[in-house]
Amino acid sequence: MTEVTKTVDYPVLIIGAGVAGMTVATELADSGIKAILVERQLTAGGNALDLYRAFPTDDCFYCFEGNRWRPGIRKCFYRSALIDQPNLDLRIGTTVHSISGRPGQFLVTLRSAPQYVDPKKCTLCGVCIEVSKAFSFPSPQCQPQCVVFNPALEDDRAKEAAQKCPTNAIDLDAKPREDSLTVSDIVIAAGYHEMKPSSIDEYGYGRIPDVVTQLEFAKILDPNGPSGGAVVRPSDGKPARRVMMVQCVGSRDENHYPYCSKICCVFALKHAVVAARERDCSQVLVVYMDIRTYDRHERYYREARESGVDFIRGRVSRVEAGKDGGVDVTVYDSLLDRYLRFSLDLLVLSSALEPAEGFSDLLKMVGLSASRGYVTPLDIATEEEVVVGAGVYACGAALGPAEVPESVTQARAVVMKILAGRR
Repeated sequence: MTEVTKTVDYPVLIIGAGVAGMTVATELADSGIKAILVERQLTAGGNALDLYRAFPTDDCFYCFEGNRWRPGIRKCFYRSALIDQPNLDLRIGTTVHSISGRPGQFLVTLRSAPQYVDPKKCTLCGVCIEVSKAFSFPSPQCQPQCVVFNPALEDDRAKEAAQKCPTNAIDLDAKPREDSLTVSDIVIAAGYHEMKPSSIDEYGYGRIPDVVTQLEFAKILDPNGPSGGAVVRPSDGKPARRVMMVQCVGSRDENHYPYCSKICCVFALKHAVVAARERDCSQVLVVYMDIRTYDRHERYYREARESGVDFIRGRVSRVEAGKDGGVDVTVYDSLLDRYLRFSLDLLVLSSALEPAEGFSDLLKMVGLSASRGYVTPLDIATEEEVVVGAGVYACGAALGPAEVPESVTQARAVVMKILAGRR
C-alpha cells in the first residue's frame, strides 16, 4: 500500500450526502475534523428520503441513535449537525470535477450549480410556491430546509415570486461556482439508484401508468406524498385495493444485473404489510422465486403472512392495461404448475439497485476499479472492508446494496480509520 503522509489541517471530502455520508461527516466534524460533504442533488438525505419508513425501526430514517459525542439527542441528530456543526461544510448541487495529487494531499475541483435560494434566508413561507411552479419544497425531511428552484420549469411568474419573497432569499441570476481545494482523505458514499425497468418489456413499466417501482410506491404510501398516503392508481386517482408486487426485476438476471439487490425483499414486505394493515387493501400478493429476509428482517415475512398477504412462487408472464384502468397480469405458479390471471389496481416492481449516476467516472478519478459496478475493498484478506485505496474509503451502497443500519456501521468504521490515521 502507498505510504500516506497527512497534513491534519486539511479537511476530509465526503462524496454523497445520504445516510452513510452524513454519518461520516457528522462524526468527523464532532471529532474536530473539518468535513466537506458534497451532494449532487439539491437536498441531503439520498434515497432514504423516499423510503417512507426505514427498516428495521419503521420510523423516520433520521431517527437513529446519536453518537457518544451527542448524548441525549436521539432524534434528528443528522439535522442538528448539518445546521449547527461549524466543522461541517455541506455543499448541495455539487459534483466532483477532478481529483489529482497524492494520498494525504488530494487536489480536488468541485463544481456547484447556481444557488438560487439562500437556505439561511428562506423561511418556508410558501409565497414563491404559490406564485410559480418553478419553486417547490422537496420533502419535510430535506436538508437544508428550504425551497428549491428548478430553472427547467421557469415560467412567467418566477420573477414575481422572487420579488415577493419577504426575506429576499431568491436570486434568479445566481451563477455556477467552481472551487479547488486540498483534502487529506476521500470518502465515497455515493449511494445507489433504483433501476427504472422500462427496458424490460414484459412488465409494462413506462407503458402502463399503474405499473410502478417500490420507491414510487413508497411515495404513494407516504402521508407526506402527493396522495396523502392513500393508495391510489396513478392512471386515474381511484383507490387501489388490489396490489401485486414482483421480486427480482432486473436483479439476479444475466441480461441486466446478475447480483441480488439484497434489500428489495424487505422493501416489498414492508410495503405489503403497510398496504394490508394500514391502507385496507383487500388483496396484496407477492410474486417471487426466492424471498431473502436475512437476520432480523424475517419478522417482515411473518407479519406479511399474518396480515393476509398471499405469496406466489413463480414468474409474471404477461402484463396488460386493464379495460377499466389498472393492470391485468398473468403469473405462472411454479408450485401449482399452472397459470393464474389477476385483475389488479397496481403492479409494484422490486427493481434492481444499480450504482449511482456518475459512479464509474468518480472511481476513475481516484484510480479505482469496480466489481459489478460497485467499488471493492483494497485488500479483502485484511477484512478492512471500507478501505478501497490509499487515503480513500467507501461506505454504504457504494460497496453494494446495503440497508441503513449496515451503512451507518460502515460509515462509523470509516470514521475510526480516519481518526486512527491522525493520531
